[in-house]
Amino acid sequence: MPAKTKSLNTQLRKKGLEMVQESVDPEFGPVYTISSTKPGITNSDLAYRLYYWGETAKWSASRRKAIEKATNRINRIKAQEAASKTDSSESASE
Repeated sequence: MPAKTKSLNTQLRKKGLEMVQESVDPEFGPVYTISSTKPGITNSDLAYRLYYWGETAKWSASRRKAIEKATNRINRIKAQEAASKTDSSESASE
């Protein structure tokens, strides 16, 4: 199992879920089934857990901070590129 898959499997276990690798045609690559480690959980409960887990990760504070940092960095780079273009166009017109 690849390292990222092991990490995901560990995170799923914390949520009461388990990822099992299925044996299929090698052309398709690895296929995983997600099942519950706790008895009495239906497929709809399982789907909701995965959905909720994805939504909370998507809107987490650390993810929002990372997006804000990346946005600021991209804007700063764009501003520097725009400034260098105006400088080069001014020197070319002289």
